[in-house]
Amino acid sequence: MADQKWPIAAPFRGSPINLPAVIEAEFTTAQMRELARWLGITPKGNSRVGMIEQVIAVLETRVAKISSDPNALFEGLTAEQQNLARRLLTARDHELPVPRATIMQVWAKVIEERRLTEQIETLRRCALLFPTQAFYPSSYRDVYYQWLPLNTPNAPVVTWELETLSGVRDPSTPSGGAERSPGSQPTSASVVNFLEDFDAFLSAVLQGGVTVRAALPQHKNAARITWLRDWEYVADEAERVLRSRPNWVPEPTSGISVPLTGLLMPDSLSALENQTGLSTGHIEFLFAIACALQLIEAPPPLAPIPTHLQARSSTVEEWLVMTGEGKLRRAWRAWSEEVASPLEVRSAQSALCGASKGNEFQIMRAIGARDLTPAIFAAEWCALRRYVARTLRGISAGGWVAWDEFERKLFEFYPDAPWTFATKADWWFALAASGSRMSTTRNDEWRHSAGRIIEHILSEALMWFGALDVRITDGVLDAFRITPLGESLLGLRDGALLVQATPAEHERKAEPIDWVDQRTLRVPPAPNRAEFISLVRQVADRGSAPFCYIFTTASIERALGAGLTADDVAAQFKSAKVNLPKPVTELFKTLARRHGRVRVYPSLTVLELSDDFAAKELAASTSFNEHAIYQISPRAFVMREEAVDRLIEELKAKGYTPRVI
Repeated sequence: MADQKWPIAAPFRGSPINLPAVIEAEFTTAQMRELARWLGITPKGNSRVGMIEQVIAVLETRVAKISSDPNALFEGLTAEQQNLARRLLTARDHELPVPRATIMQVWAKVIEERRLTEQIETLRRCALLFPTQAFYPSSYRDVYYQWLPLNTPNAPVVTWELETLSGVRDPSTPSGGAERSPGSQPTSASVVNFLEDFDAFLSAVLQGGVTVRAALPQHKNAARITWLRDWEYVADEAERVLRSRPNWVPEPTSGISVPLTGLLMPDSLSALENQTGLSTGHIEFLFAIACALQLIEAPPPLAPIPTHLQARSSTVEEWLVMTGEGKLRRAWRAWSEEVASPLEVRSAQSALCGASKGNEFQIMRAIGARDLTPAIFAAEWCALRRYVARTLRGISAGGWVAWDEFERKLFEFYPDAPWTFATKADWWFALAASGSRMSTTRNDEWRHSAGRIIEHILSEALMWFGALDVRITDGVLDAFRITPLGESLLGLRDGALLVQATPAEHERKAEPIDWVDQRTLRVPPAPNRAEFISLVRQVADRGSAPFCYIFTTASIERALGAGLTADDVAAQFKSAKVNLPKPVTELFKTLARRHGRVRVYPSLTVLELSDDFAAKELAASTSFNEHAIYQISPRAFVMREEAVDRLIEELKAKGYTPRVI
């Protein structure tokens, strides 16, 4: 298992184009001269090769200027042409070929198709956009285009006209500022430290490991069915698909749902919550990044049983020697390019289940989509995260903006953003209740599928990275703003990241353990307290306040019944440097003295054997084990009263002579 690697999203990129060869093939001599004039070049001589070299040198200079001035790429273009280019660069990664159908969808409400064709041809004549081939093996047929090599993450994007909210209290300020509406809950990314949270999570894994669930049961014929291989699925649903057409193969367009169950077992997740103090969603987010970084051992593919995993020592050592900025940039790349878990999809589903019954969605994939693999499916969600990051670059940093206004802009701009590598024929959203397809071109259905996923990218992942401050009202994202760190991560600011002090530079201090009163103990979570918190949960009941536990007669008797002794509890409290108050100590000792001494039963059937070895003989030859409730001693057992007659007959048949009193 040590050599097993976690699967990551397929890091698709378009094939790099050879700019000199492309220009040589795409441009005639006359077109080359026209391009040179547009670039402001005075040709040196009549050599075509020399002219190509001049053109490429100027284009490379323009590309180099993009990092400091994105508008440099569009010098000489009309406002309409610049608008088209910005929209296209926002909708898709500039490294990826883009189909004409996508361009038409992005521009459908802006200009007519004939005018669009003219503008695309203009970008081609300006050596910015070139015809190319599809890079994803699919039955989807179209004309594809690719940008010249930009070699920068700071490509020009759409600038959104959004009203900046006024009167929003800074969530990092405890008091003062504008009043909030009832139910609003601002969260400040300025007090979020991704590296500290990740360090706490990694420390917990180093101490106790994690346990991941078993894979879902496979269909009995899975080995012979190509569309079930490598995927997780519900076996009963697969059987229904197979039986959907009697005596014939299922229709290739038939859909089967993609289960999006979390990997961590509940007990392991609870232990990590105790150790880190982070929420369930936050822990799963950090776990997914750690898996993409290969910091945790990977289980066998589709493991049939729960598997306990440890941190991978070699990669952890490499991680620890990195600088804070290096760690943050590497984690950002893992989230945006490699994380195989569709985290935000599960978050959106959970939110809809709790907030708006009837709008819950599920993900369906076509059984005939042979080229769609789990790696490509994971790449779709990474592409969506990058898309959201690009759209944020068009917002003015520092000001609060309303999510509902930005959500409306995104729907009007490009509702089909989740499909980058595959198409709607390969996978789609469906209503969980009816199974009917949801259309992302309908505002309400988009808001309850793709829109809700984007909302959780903003309010969870980007907030946990420290890229956004968010305000949550009644459990829903209300407003957000880009932080200074977010400007750096999103590419709005050059230079080093504004990384907060890491645990290596500033020791992470846990809140102290203290007694609220003589019976109530407050135990804030910390990486080295998982075992102690587990003990406290066994001997005390959870209180109403966070991290508080109350010692009661019932809780102590429950612990004694589970086998804990007063000495065990005292020793573990002493090792944790926590003193037990006298009332708790006396109560524990009193209950321990009388525990088990007296048991009163209104009716009891006891079987007494003649020697210490008779029980083993009876267990091997009769139904003795099925009817024994409790062993009092090696020779005495409490038995089920209704089974006495049957057991006596079995004993007589085996040659025993039982005596009933």
